[in-house]
Amino acid sequence: MTTAEPMTARGAHYTALLEAIDHQGATKLHTQEREQLLEAADALLFGEPENRRLLRAAEELIESLETSERWSAETCDQLREHLYGCDATPGIA
Repeated sequence: MTTAEPMTARGAHYTALLEAIDHQGATKLHTQEREQLLEAADALLFGEPENRRLLRAAEELIESLETSERWSAETCDQLREHLYGCDATPGIA
């Protein structure tokens, strides 16, 4: 595996996360919630120091979306998968 391959895979997860968020639309996700998810994904993708704090906040948001039934369990699982896939550190969750 070349050094570009992990970043390409992480970028694909980032793109899939964006698509999942956009697919749900503004009717199911508030602007602040969208920004929170993207901020966490950005921090993971670029290895920013606060990435773990932002990830925990994003996990709580996703859990809230699921428990309130605003989003299906399946969609929330996909969000988690793509969010975790943005991380340079393998094995988070």
